[in-house]
Amino acid sequence: MVLSFRALGSLLGVSVLLGFGVVGWAAPQLQNDELGRLEQLRALGVSVSLGGACGAPEQLATYNMGANALCLSDAFLARPAERSKVLHHELVHVVQDCLDGLASPTSVSLVDGLRRAGDLTERQLNGFFLQHLRDQGNLKHVVATTALLPQDSRQREIEAYALQVDPALVQHLLRQSCRLGSGG
Repeated sequence: MVLSFRALGSLLGVSVLLGFGVVGWAAPQLQNDELGRLEQLRALGVSVSLGGACGAPEQLATYNMGANALCLSDAFLARPAERSKVLHHELVHVVQDCLDGLASPTSVSLVDGLRRAGDLTERQLNGFFLQHLRDQGNLKHVVATTALLPQDSRQREIEAYALQVDPALVQHLLRQSCRLGSGG
């Protein structure tokens, strides 16, 4: 069953943008796990926009930590094979935001958050993320695309790229870092 943006917005209780200004345009059906992730974010106090443009042209999704807002573009909706990876990439950013509190306009890298909580060194944690990128075969791409970012932003992006293919770990981190109903 294909839902319209309005029906999907009512179902999720989220802000919905109509793509291309065409009222009858229907979104590809989101999977139950995707709907569950979006509902989980809504329960945390994250607003979710579906459709339209997000950030730069061709960008599939963005998460704005200052506004606690996730935007999933028309391109995201039209590319079901990539949605899980993209959604989990953005969920890592939500986890980073939760580590500093969703009410705060800043976030903390997972390396900093995990280092504070345990016995692992920054070197061990960075090695973990680099190994995940090597295993995915995208280390060179991620290093190149994040090279011009400030170090703290670069670290957060590296972590998101590293974990985007590990939904179980991302969900665990989300549960541990973000308290449902408390805003962080």
